Amino acid sequence: MGSLFSSCPVAHEQLSSIDSLTDEAIYELIQKTDNDNAFRPSGEEDSFIANTVWRITSDAVAKRTSRPTEVFMISYVSLHTSIPIPKVRRVLSEDPSDPKCDTWWIVMDHVDGEVLHDAWPSMTIWRKLWVMWTTRRYIRELQKTPVRNPDVPGPFDDSGKSYLCRGSYFTEYGAGPFNSYGEMAAWFDRRRFDALAFIHKRTGVITHCPKFDTSHPLVLCHMDLHMRNFIIDKSGKLWLIDWANAGAFPPWLEYAQMVVWGSETVREAAKAPKLWTWCTRFMVGDYRHYLTGYLEKIRWVFERSTHFGEFVKSDYFDELGLNID
Repeated sequence: MGSLFSSCPVAHEQLSSIDSLTDEAIYELIQKTDNDNAFRPSGEEDSFIANTVWRITSDAVAKRTSRPTEVFMISYVSLHTSIPIPKVRRVLSEDPSDPKCDTWWIVMDHVDGEVLHDAWPSMTIWRKLWVMWTTRRYIRELQKTPVRNPDVPGPFDDSGKSYLCRGSYFTEYGAGPFNSYGEMAAWFDRRRFDALAFIHKRTGVITHCPKFDTSHPLVLCHMDLHMRNFIIDKSGKLWLIDWANAGAFPPWLEYAQMVVWGSETVREAAKAPKLWTWCTRFMVGDYRHYLTGYLEKIRWVFERSTHFGEFVKSDYFDELGLNID
């Protein structure tokens, strides 16, 4: 598994039932999993959302992942911050007989608690404020954590190699890997061109929209700060889970991705409360103008399986003698 996992030492501060088990024994436990021991969001009736995490012992869970950097990011963030993250006890290939298998089982500690999305309605306002203040502190810690390569965006491994970017603003298939910040900017600028060309072709209107802003340095971001990825344990500690999309990004993308969960297009069962969404500017930083003045103007191109540029020439505006920059 190379530098993705071998460079990620696993710190065992306390014993786990997993420690004494062989890989074969863990595979047997995984094979016995079913819907009864799967962790599924409460109130979620969408059958297209697959189970990815199962309880396999009293103190351990197994998560199926296809994201090659997830284990490294867990180790990296644990090493550089004080953010509570479940400890990884074992990483196993989903199919050990296939050397090219690109999905894994991450076996990690089970956090006995309640996801924030479920706990939120019964919290007092002071408890909610504490949670948001703590989340702000976690994000500040992430932003101060050094990234392997300051000019290479996206998820990364120990060598600094970049991987595919995923999230609401990278299309359903992801984008990249990007070898530089400039490459990411060019990718977003092409999406901008697609959107502006589509609008002009349909309406004859030239929409004002800035190009991708690279003025902010790349910082470590979680990139999926949904309330279901926070757990409050029995002692009241706030844990942060699911580091599959984490990597180096401009901070305003962290803000935009977090705000998405409060939008009207989100399923009711997954929608973030208004207070949480409104306070995102406090937790991440006030980057509202990047959302309203940029991303929302070209949002539709991220939601399409193919982009409009496949049907319009790159010199579309030049031939019309129009300047969109």
